[in-house]
Amino acid sequence: MRLLRPWVLATALGLFGTLSASAQTPSQDLAELDRLQTLSQRNSAETVQALQAAAPRFARAAHVDTRRTYYAALADAAFETGQAPVVTDAIAQLKALASTSNDMSSQVLAAAFEARQLAVAGKTRAGLAALAQVAAGAETVGDPWVRWLYHLTLGALHSGNGQFEEALAQLLRSLELSRTLPRQAATAELRSRTHLELLHFDMKNPERALQTIREALPLAEKLDARQALGWLHLHRGNVENVQGDLDTAIAAYRQALQIARAGGLAGLQATALNNLGDVLLQRKAYAEAEPVMREALAAYRDAHELNGAALAQANLGFALMGQGRIAAGVHEVEAGIRFVHEAGSLPMEEQLLGELSRMYEQAGLYREAMATTRKQQALAKELFHTERDQAVATLQERFDSAERQRQIDQLAQANRVQDAELRVRRMQQIGLAAAVALALVAAGASFWLYRRTRTANEALAAARGQAESALTEKNMFLATASHDLRQPVHAMSLMVEAISLRNTDPLLRPLVADLRASMQAMSQLFNALLDLSRLESGQPLGHKTAVDLGALLADVVRLFREQASLGGLTLRLRLPRRGATVWAEPVLLRQALANLVQNAIRYTPQGKVLVSARARGGGWLVEVRDTGIGIAPADQARVFSPYYRGSRADQMDDAGHGLGLAVVARCAEQLGAAYGVHSLAGRGSRFWLRLPTHVATDAGAPTVSAAAHHQAVASRPLQGHCLVLDDDPQVLKAWRAMLEAWGVTAAYATTGAEAHGRLDEGLVPDAIFCDQRLRSGESGFDILRTLLARCPSARGAMVSGEFDAPALRDAEDEGYLVLRKPVNPAELHAVLVQWLAHGKSQREPHPVPFQ
Repeated sequence: MRLLRPWVLATALGLFGTLSASAQTPSQDLAELDRLQTLSQRNSAETVQALQAAAPRFARAAHVDTRRTYYAALADAAFETGQAPVVTDAIAQLKALASTSNDMSSQVLAAAFEARQLAVAGKTRAGLAALAQVAAGAETVGDPWVRWLYHLTLGALHSGNGQFEEALAQLLRSLELSRTLPRQAATAELRSRTHLELLHFDMKNPERALQTIREALPLAEKLDARQALGWLHLHRGNVENVQGDLDTAIAAYRQALQIARAGGLAGLQATALNNLGDVLLQRKAYAEAEPVMREALAAYRDAHELNGAALAQANLGFALMGQGRIAAGVHEVEAGIRFVHEAGSLPMEEQLLGELSRMYEQAGLYREAMATTRKQQALAKELFHTERDQAVATLQERFDSAERQRQIDQLAQANRVQDAELRVRRMQQIGLAAAVALALVAAGASFWLYRRTRTANEALAAARGQAESALTEKNMFLATASHDLRQPVHAMSLMVEAISLRNTDPLLRPLVADLRASMQAMSQLFNALLDLSRLESGQPLGHKTAVDLGALLADVVRLFREQASLGGLTLRLRLPRRGATVWAEPVLLRQALANLVQNAIRYTPQGKVLVSARARGGGWLVEVRDTGIGIAPADQARVFSPYYRGSRADQMDDAGHGLGLAVVARCAEQLGAAYGVHSLAGRGSRFWLRLPTHVATDAGAPTVSAAAHHQAVASRPLQGHCLVLDDDPQVLKAWRAMLEAWGVTAAYATTGAEAHGRLDEGLVPDAIFCDQRLRSGESGFDILRTLLARCPSARGAMVSGEFDAPALRDAEDEGYLVLRKPVNPAELHAVLVQWLAHGKSQREPHPVPFQ
């Protein structure tokens, strides 16, 4: 049951009345074409008939601009009515006109319509290739409308292919060009704005999409653009559907359907029917959904929109399965899946497989559900690895670019300094050989040399500043990327925890375990990126203190014992009989040890991993030994470098990203600890850290294992009330699923006003969680303080993907708890156990630091 992404290239290519005519084009021809094209916004079917009847007048006109305008208007109106043969013939005529008259504008128009044809047939990549062939010509044509059309069409296809950054650039360019058109600029601006709101929706920003729709609707009504109004109402229904207001979505879809039927808009009619049926499927009204989906399928096929037909066919199959007609339903769904697979739309195929698995489970066919789920997981893993490799390649490219620029600047500065030194020596020799009569000249030369040297020093300082700026920018990029990626990972981790708590099917437990392991791997990658950027920028991560090395190692081994067991490995820990206490920063030391153990498990396909600590030379030597693939001698000197992977890493299924050991090296340097590796290829490796010892004082205390504490409290029942403030709908869904699974009653809000509204409705929360970064521009910390001022008996915490924001430092300085994304469900459970238990007994004033 998938909400169809509506194909709105109709709104991109519509109203060709803005085509500029040259001085030779008769004004009466253009005036009549303008009238017919304006009619197409109210009734496209009537427009096609009128244009075909006027063919003797316009198709045989002497002027190229008149014929080009005619064929473009005919193709646009025929697209909306689903008359594919008329569109194909118009494209052929435009190509012939471009060839016989050497008219680049006709060639660009033909390519745009052809790209649109390919896209509705599910061949978006081929459409982008067709547009690329005329890219140079599109920028050289004198008609600004043709350039506007080219950028708008290109942006629409990029959006449909999931390339949102490129799509946004092209659509903004089209919006800029629309304001320069000599005629019908308002209509062109309406089309650009319509595509922008659809892009906002695709980019998971429904609030911004809804705002853009509200801005575009008055303009569409003023122009009486019925076609644009229909698409805008349909888009509004999509936004309301995503936000959970199904009644409002149904009303919007019906408005769009009414406009489509009145104007003969086949594509809009098919899309509205499909989306209306999708809402019925969400409500499990399968019998009502079946005839709607059959009508949508027929409408798509009549309009020759094969991509939409495949999705409608899959939705029809879900409606049949929901009524118990399993065989017939599966046949329809698999036909739709085959089409999107052949079209190369892997994300869409993955979503359809997920829906099919849920329908199998609903029907009690667990074996089929398991098989379909495994296909979905394999495809999701393929998509994840592809996106991960692309992200790492982008990071590596930017990092290498900054490094190359820094080396070039350093080399240039060294050359400038050497030139200055040579000039100094030359002037000194001249000064020694000169007579007293040349004293004034020598003095002048010395002054010039001083100025030259000072300039060289200033250039050296500027080069050093540029190098430091490049390093800072790289660190800022890593930190920002980590923050942006933490948001979906945060939501996914909470959802996985909720799924694990609710699952009672023993067949699904291995799948849930695999999903949790994948989430842990993603979190470790993001944490490694952020830790590396913070360490390289010199930011301290904490303060040194006495650390119980044995307790810390036991905690780390406990963390990875299950992962090692699943991989068929033996993970052992060997500690000295007497206690071992070192002087270190706990966070850095834990990170370094965790990365070493994870690295050993990753590169050991079979055998064992041994973690040990022993006294050596007044300190403690920590070793992690494995029986894995080992490291070649040529690679051992570079294993601690960022993004470096050994020559044998490709042999492993999960060889990491080359960041784990780089973080170990940076941690060890800040701890003041020695580190190294000894390895034999094919026989295993030994990584080691040498840490300074600490003589225990009366205040010394062993380190408490956080993981053990969380494991102990995770089984306690929860009962109480929470208020959660976050502007991301997916994150709120994840909070809801997890808190309900724990038995916590919660209310949710996306803005400060909504949160205060929950209190006005009578909510008395025991705990309040506020996200720091809100799209409304409000400060999450300021909102938290105002909420706690109204609820003095509650406790509150900030939730953020950032680590060093001023607002977070202020919160921690004032004693508030700050949770970093992705939030560990066990840690969150421990917090709620303490806070909700406290809320039952007594209320304390705020702020209350978490202990």
